[in-house]
Amino acid sequence: TLSGNPLESYIDSMYVVSAQGLIAVTQKTGMVTVEQILGSPVFDETGGEYRVTALITESVIEKGKTKLVYLYPIDARYGSWLYVEVDEKLFSDQLLPYADSSDILIKNVQGEGAWYSSPGLEERIERGEKAKARLEKMSFEPFGVTVETMVDTNLYSPENGYTPYIILMMVVFAICLSAFVSRTISKRITKPLHALSRHISRLAQEKVLHTDPSIEEGEDEIAEIGREFNKLVTHINSLIRLQTKMYEQKQKLEMNALQAQINPHFLYNTLDSIRWMAVIQGADSIANTVVSLENLLRNIAKGVGDRIPLREELSLVRDYVALQQVRYVEIFDYICNVPEEYGDYLIVKMTLQPIVENAIFHGIEPTGEYGEIRVSAGEEEGGLYITVEDNGMGMDEAELDELTKSKARKSAVSGIGISNVDERLKMNYGQEYGLSYESKKGRYTRVTVHIPKQKPVDEEEGG
Repeated sequence: TLSGNPLESYIDSMYVVSAQGLIAVTQKTGMVTVEQILGSPVFDETGGEYRVTALITESVIEKGKTKLVYLYPIDARYGSWLYVEVDEKLFSDQLLPYADSSDILIKNVQGEGAWYSSPGLEERIERGEKAKARLEKMSFEPFGVTVETMVDTNLYSPENGYTPYIILMMVVFAICLSAFVSRTISKRITKPLHALSRHISRLAQEKVLHTDPSIEEGEDEIAEIGREFNKLVTHINSLIRLQTKMYEQKQKLEMNALQAQINPHFLYNTLDSIRWMAVIQGADSIANTVVSLENLLRNIAKGVGDRIPLREELSLVRDYVALQQVRYVEIFDYICNVPEEYGDYLIVKMTLQPIVENAIFHGIEPTGEYGEIRVSAGEEEGGLYITVEDNGMGMDEAELDELTKSKARKSAVSGIGISNVDERLKMNYGQEYGLSYESKKGRYTRVTVHIPKQKPVDEEEGG
């Protein structure tokens, strides 16, 4: 930033420029393009070299006005420069205090035109008034200017013998001061740019990206670029960590999937062996139990997110009930009154099993008496209604509310709770579908499943 610098008002425009684009660091005048700046005569003065160059020439930003144009190299790899235009008043304001004792004329090195002149000096020189004054000339090639001073010969008294040289040194000091200010400004720009460039180069070699607080120092556009770059690095690091975590999870899932493939096959083979041993020994009830267990495990192993025909869902429930009837001998009876024509309608897998399980463990078993679980179905207005009813404990309103909201009460077989069943149905079919409940304490509990009547696509097209 240039804030507080006494020469700030003389800096008209300052840009960081390359063939790829430009950044306005200070801009008191109108807009300018990359092509306009790169077309400035100051670039011709470099002679194709990457070096500091200054030239008094016409402004490319304010046509018709003469400026001190200062060019400072930033980074040769990217062909970037600091381009500065300084107002001509810098010289007139700095040289005005010395105009009383000498006349000053500043021209370009070709002697064409005056960039600054004491009032009437050029006319007096043309009229030949050099006789009463001494003319001193000095050329400043780096800036493309010639400085002429005309000093009254009366000043060449013994006591004032060095006055013209002192004046000339003051002129040189004013010009060099402008160059020094421009160079100081450029350092304030190039230092953060070099820091940003070095940081980017380091990042290319690092496996873990790090931010650099030093590139955020300041309030100018370059500091803003540094802040945004650090934000980008932070975001990239987050993505890398996320990708690494996802890769680790993928590896873990693949290992679990491999184990899941090995363990069930071993279990199924063992169950088959037990079943055939039971058949050979004439233990049909054991053989049937093993078949039910194997069928149930195979269904669960395939996942619970698919839609399957209702007949398959009811078959899964029958296998589950058969296993529980072995465990709870003569405690409950299972009755299924679902018309065969409903068997092709699709239902979300593992919808009925958690409901039947809840009826056994929270409806029938707590009574200590023989009970009955009945499954029935009907259709109405394009929807299919499947009811699971038990004549067990029943529930009051508080218990019913706890059942419908509890996430903890889950099926021991599928791990799916009653509330999860309702959520899955609504997710698959819409909010108008799901579960409804009716219960009376000490008498019964009735859970109704409402789903749309849908059949497999191939059967719909075939029908």
